[in-house]
Amino acid sequence: MNENSAWFKVIAPNFDNIDIGDIFGTEDNLIGRRISYNASELKELKPRAGYRIIFKVTSVKDSECKAELDSLALSHEQISRLTRHNVSKIDMTVPVKLGEISYMVKLLCAINKAQNRYRKAVIAETRSFIESELKDAKLKDVFIDIITNKLQNKLHKKLNKIYPTRVAEIRMVSPKD
Repeated sequence: MNENSAWFKVIAPNFDNIDIGDIFGTEDNLIGRRISYNASELKELKPRAGYRIIFKVTSVKDSECKAELDSLALSHEQISRLTRHNVSKIDMTVPVKLGEISYMVKLLCAINKAQNRYRKAVIAETRSFIESELKDAKLKDVFIDIITNKLQNKLHKKLNKIYPTRVAEIRMVSPKD
């Protein structure tokens, strides 16, 4: 083990300097590492269960690391609860530019067994909704809207006008590599 290795406290400046946790390593190998944070610990937002916010370490000073938002993911357990028997599952990915970085927004929609034209209409409406809603949005605002379920509720209401939708869920937002 390297003698310079130590525990570093990780804070997130874009989330009011919340303490994300501790990470073990040296100052040299910490930059670029990712650390996961359970979104349900953000009590003031009243988030939905199952979301993890992933932060990426950007700088190290003394025994403290600063981390920026990187991605958001819904747990596998929550995803498996969304789909049931006799339901069409529509899984799609929509590329979106937030700030200067391109992101991939991965969605899951569950509708009753339907003809292909309704599936295509739901996909088209979902794409246009995500592109229009996230056009000029900031990354932090998008993450907060997703973990508090505001964006999914708006999408669900919009899709129900086309075809009865059981679930409209954003399951992941990650940088395009």
